[in-house]
Amino acid sequence: MSWVADVFSGGLKGILNPIKEVMDEFHLSGEEKNNFVAKMEGILQRRDSEIEQTIRTELSAKASIIMAEMKQEDNFTKRARPTVVYVGLAVIVLNYCLFPNIAKFFGVEFVAVELPTEFWIAWGGIVATWTIGRSAEKRGTRNKATSLITGSQSVTDILG
Repeated sequence: MSWVADVFSGGLKGILNPIKEVMDEFHLSGEEKNNFVAKMEGILQRRDSEIEQTIRTELSAKASIIMAEMKQEDNFTKRARPTVVYVGLAVIVLNYCLFPNIAKFFGVEFVAVELPTEFWIAWGGIVATWTIGRSAEKRGTRNKATSLITGSQSVTDILG
């Protein structure tokens, strides 16, 4: 069973238990309750399966995009992820460190621009993935995950 399935298997019980409690309020025979529970489990398992398949498809697409970027001759495309990291760091330093201190020095009020949640999620995900991959690569760890993250090997070589 994959890690995605492990995550969602707990969710099935979490949803089904409250449904069983509500069902007990109605006057159903034991057989009717069992049939209802079986049908609900089937519905929820199909939903969880669809979610898992969607996540798998998305992860596969992301891996393909990363590999396509790394195979391009354009150096900027290969350096796009590190560039996003450095630009994000620059924005953070300017917005939260440099500009407030300059404003304080000159006695001017400065209101930092609040970066949207989407920025923090996207930037944090890119930084985490890139940092883990680069750290593992520098330690000499070579496996499928680090090869996909760093682009040091093509996806066809990895997946065969």
